[in-house]
Amino acid sequence: MTRSAVAVAAQVTPAAVSQFERGDARPIPQTLLRLADALDFPVGFFVVSAVPSSRGTAPDADDDQGFFRSLRSITVTDRRRAIALAHLFHDLADRLGQAVRLPDRDVPHLGVQPDADPATAEARADEVRAAWNIAPGPIPNVVREMESHGIVCARYHAGTHDVDAFSVPFADRPVAILGDDKAKCDRERFSAAHELGHLVMHDIRDAGSKAVEDQANCFAAAFLMPAGDIRAELPATASWGELVTLKKRWGSSIGALLRRARTLDVMPEATYLQALRYMSGRGWRIDEPGDLGAGEAPQLLSLAASAAEQAGLTIGALTSQIGWPEPMVIEALSASTDPRPRISL
Repeated sequence: MTRSAVAVAAQVTPAAVSQFERGDARPIPQTLLRLADALDFPVGFFVVSAVPSSRGTAPDADDDQGFFRSLRSITVTDRRRAIALAHLFHDLADRLGQAVRLPDRDVPHLGVQPDADPATAEARADEVRAAWNIAPGPIPNVVREMESHGIVCARYHAGTHDVDAFSVPFADRPVAILGDDKAKCDRERFSAAHELGHLVMHDIRDAGSKAVEDQANCFAAAFLMPAGDIRAELPATASWGELVTLKKRWGSSIGALLRRARTLDVMPEATYLQALRYMSGRGWRIDEPGDLGAGEAPQLLSLAASAAEQAGLTIGALTSQIGWPEPMVIEALSASTDPRPRISL
């Protein structure tokens, strides 16, 4: 809702709503009830410090701080809506972490300046793999790797196709949101690794610049396909059958494999460009061969919610304590759960 729409529903002026948002004024009880009714949120959500997201855990004083692919292509409204989703998942993790033991935050801070050489981002990816004791070769599940080191991952549609994967570097527990409508496992793995690169390397003040986005791409490529492990496997020519096999082995798109072959000087520039033209002519830049199936499903929050419920913290009690509407919490948890039936072996 716009500020003006909220003001009309609460029977106050838009200026008053701005004062409420900034903390310069507080609504009288009747106005608060109208605000809660208009926004369909519990009154308790608006009580200062009653909700984890109101306790100063945001990365910056602004409400729209996060790592997005391009700030220019995203409206302020869409960006704030996306950030609000990140706050929801952060609040869930905050309360669930009091009921069950979540993985400790273990995200190395390896700062990289925006004007640094791309090779620096490659080195940072190698350092993170080493710090996390990741074995050489392909990473079986990128999202699971991130969750096991304290990053809250979630799958949720932010309400607009202009917002893809994004992340928010909360100091206590970073949050990475993966879009729920891409449905390409290889691309989602790259997106997750891209967001990890931001969380490891970048200051939130540099978010959105082309330089840091390029660095995050370099990090993701090196994290998923370390030079020392994949160089000998990459083809010097565009052998499509071989590339599909590599795609299935490394969990990376053919486009990413071609780019990696070019970056590591395995494939000549002319051959690389010709391969891209071939893919474009057949529509493979959008839907390439070798489908890898469903994307990697986050499981940290859903497993924590199940464990907490067994310990007596029901969904109703959880939503009451974090202040968010119960339907929104249920939807958030279900969106981050793999819908496929689980079998026991």
